[in-house]
Amino acid sequence: MSETRLEEESAALEAGAVEEEIEGQEEQQRQVEILEHEIECPRCRDSMTLCSDFDSLYYFCKECDFCLYTIKK
Repeated sequence: MSETRLEEESAALEAGAVEEEIEGQEEQQRQVEILEHEIECPRCRDSMTLCSDFDSLYYFCKECDFCLYTIKK
């Protein structure tokens, strides 16, 4: 009986470790997505954030108010 219980506890610990690993990977993915939406401003070297209008995307620097519009292909 105790052998079965040890196996169950071992399986539960392994499942918990797998869940923690998945959560860590998801957090890394969220951080990467945030970084992809920012670029370095060519004027002041601060970060520019990706913004959107109704029909266009642009990067905006809050530090120096510089806008950099993207072109659709």
